Amino acid sequence: MEEKEKKQEEVKKSEKEVKNTEKKPEVKKEGDMKKTENKVKGKVTVENKKTKKAPIITAIVIIVIIILAIVLYVLFANGPKSIVEGMFTALKNGDYDKVNEYINYEEVISSSDILDSESLDKETMSLLFDKLSWKITETVKDGNIAYVTVDVTNKNFKTIIANYMQNALRVAFSGQELSDAEMENYLLEELRNEDVETITTTQTINLTKQDGKWVINTTDTNLIDILLPGLNEAINSLS
Repeated sequence: MEEKEKKQEEVKKSEKEVKNTEKKPEVKKEGDMKKTENKVKGKVTVENKKTKKAPIITAIVIIVIIILAIVLYVLFANGPKSIVEGMFTALKNGDYDKVNEYINYEEVISSSDILDSESLDKETMSLLFDKLSWKITETVKDGNIAYVTVDVTNKNFKTIIANYMQNALRVAFSGQELSDAEMENYLLEELRNEDVETITTTQTINLTKQDGKWVINTTDTNLIDILLPGLNEAINSLS
């Protein structure tokens, strides 16, 4: 019995020694815990400020972009180049109400001795510009005056008028009398003629600024030569 008791005591001693050798967990002082807590709180506060600033900066950037877009639109949407571009586009599309916002179309067409805007039907008017194309190459502004240089391609109206007059003279020499309707049909046939070549001319369109808006100056710009190349030359050769 004594031996058993001795063994039990030895086991207990060894267990105590093992427990004593184990590291005790570090106990943080109250002051240290407060410092750590303050550091964490400070970090959270900085991050919250940055998070709040981000949407404000984004909103300011968006507003600035919108303002710039409006300014650019005002400066360029009604500039000389856009006015000329709008006129050609309206002519190409056959939107003559829109054309009249840029020039007096009827006045321009009627300035020719052969074309009369009042007698031209929609088909004939559309055939005048169905081959029309253009490229603006230069825009120069000098105060309230602007010059827009453009390469214009359209049917060669010198050829059209020459063919038209040949047909009309051929019928006249045969002793027949041609009515106005028949003369218009001859012109329409030549306008439809796919064998008529196109011609490209470089022209300058003059604009003036009136009441803050750019306007095509029809008195200084021979639009017939620009829109219907060769027409005036053909008419002058007939006279």
